[in-house]
Amino acid sequence: MRIVSLASGSSANATLIESEHTRILIDAGLSRRQIVQRLTKVCGANGRLDAILVTHEHQDHIVGLERTARAFEVPIYATEGTIAALEPCLEKISKLDLRVCVPRRAFEIGDLVIEPFRTPHDAAESCGFFIEERSLFAKLNKRVGLATDLGTVTREVREYLEQCDFVLLESNHDVEMLLQGMYPEDLKARILSEVGHLSNDDCAETLVHLAKEGRLKRAVLMHLSQNNNRPKLALETAQRSLNGSVEVAVAPRDRMSEIFVL
Repeated sequence: MRIVSLASGSSANATLIESEHTRILIDAGLSRRQIVQRLTKVCGANGRLDAILVTHEHQDHIVGLERTARAFEVPIYATEGTIAALEPCLEKISKLDLRVCVPRRAFEIGDLVIEPFRTPHDAAESCGFFIEERSLFAKLNKRVGLATDLGTVTREVREYLEQCDFVLLESNHDVEMLLQGMYPEDLKARILSEVGHLSNDDCAETLVHLAKEGRLKRAVLMHLSQNNNRPKLALETAQRSLNGSVEVAVAPRDRMSEIFVL
């Protein structure tokens, strides 16, 4: 499998996951033009998509959704609550192939088995995704988990991420930077709430748990705040806690990450 963050942060989010036969995009928070340009860098001029998965309806995850889905002529998968929340945001919803995915119920796209799981966020029905590329031998199945907007790591989130070799997990803010920063108090409270965003410390604590109790080999820190975090700080917080047990990288906020191979 190949995994690439096309962008990850409060302004734009999109992640490409590619198996031997299948290529999916999780969220489309860049313009169609930017998505096509970045996909071309990874996949070549004749690149294709098989589907777009949507975690939730916030603008930084759906800006390019409609036009990208039309350009590639692919279905959009999202929870029922997210689809309902998307309807006012889409110009020609009747011409889109919208498909409901249900948390904790697996479905297949090509050679990928995908299972959504609930995430606590201030959206209609947000979710993360557990993605498995099947092989002839179950022990060799490759598993990726993505959870990029969540205020806390619930038992359900842990349950799915414990099964993953590769995890893309939110590391949004440093608590002290947020508290000392210029955001209004109500916005600080929202971010710190259980339906807000995950801090560096909470992300690091979760990764330590996954390294000890799960099968985690590599992690990417996602959705870093421009104002309340620094890539070096987020990375050092995770690395200090993990003590070398897991390889960690940071997804850039406004450009593509490296191509991760699993």
